[in-house]
Amino acid sequence: MVKLTRREVLKLIVAGAATATFSPLLHARARYPTTESLPPQPGDNDASADWTWMGRAIYRVNFYAEPATSSERLTTRNRDEGFQLLKRVHAPRSAHNDLWYQTPLGYVHSAWVLPVRVYPPQPFIPNVGEWGFWGQLSQLYSTARTAPNPQAAKKYRLIGGTVYHVVDAVQDEAGTGWYKIVDDYPPRQINYEWVLARDLRRIPRAEMAPIHPFIGNKRLEADLSAQQIDCYEGDEIVYTTAFASGMAATATSRGEKCVLLKQASRHMCDYPYPGMPEEEAEYATATFDLPGIPWNIFFDMDGTAIHGTYWHNDFGVRRSHGCLNVPIEAARWIYRWVHPVGGYEDSFIRSNCNVGTPIIIF
Repeated sequence: MVKLTRREVLKLIVAGAATATFSPLLHARARYPTTESLPPQPGDNDASADWTWMGRAIYRVNFYAEPATSSERLTTRNRDEGFQLLKRVHAPRSAHNDLWYQTPLGYVHSAWVLPVRVYPPQPFIPNVGEWGFWGQLSQLYSTARTAPNPQAAKKYRLIGGTVYHVVDAVQDEAGTGWYKIVDDYPPRQINYEWVLARDLRRIPRAEMAPIHPFIGNKRLEADLSAQQIDCYEGDEIVYTTAFASGMAATATSRGEKCVLLKQASRHMCDYPYPGMPEEEAEYATATFDLPGIPWNIFFDMDGTAIHGTYWHNDFGVRRSHGCLNVPIEAARWIYRWVHPVGGYEDSFIRSNCNVGTPIIIF
């Protein structure tokens, strides 16, 4: 979605060198509607948890009597309004995306609906430990504030599925629990915000454990024409997902690359900040400001990455600023599968092409 500054990525990479509940979306382009239920998928360590698939309207969306815009329009929902997701339905819509959702309100096309695992209010963890823990927003959205107080200034709207490093916990005068989370923008300095503890789920270690860590012959192939990633172990494809690559002006570069850096959470932003170096200011066009982007896998010196996406759900077409946008659940799987292997407490997992999984973009 965004390019990190060359200096920032170089610093991280050189330091390293020195030392599906939603299964992948294949976009079958079915001629007639086909349906799929929404159970937890094999390999999902959170399969028994008490959560519900909900849809968040990214923008205003329409609901229809059938999975077709020619059918009766039943109702609409505005931005940030939620609704339960019952089934996935494949039916003709656009050339690249035939995915619809069946809901109690009718059928809605997937492009501007973010699927979110919504949990009951989470228990407050008063002692987060020396390092803290990784937390995932477990509601459709919440608010990051400048202090642990409901009257404190709002900093960001945090979206369901995004990931944050929790470093402290306090209770306000009313006894409400708050978590202090790290915000890594602007770069090269540490900032903090506060979010209601009930809205942030602690990610268990098992959900970040490596997948097939002792398989050495891994590679990832990204086909820009098909907008599809295939994860290989030897000659076997073990995982596939659609993606959204760079648009014409910010096209994703082709070639043989590798995993250079992994981050569970990244604030991606192109807004200028005080003291921004001149060589970076040319990229500061103030077009996006996205905290908590989950499951980032950086693969070149410009800071281009495969990462989870919450500002659209329309994969199979070029939409990004150069990165490979994938669904959040797909990004989580790929993050856990690729080398290098890291620990739970690693904010940065650095690598080089001797260790990092090869990524071939063509």
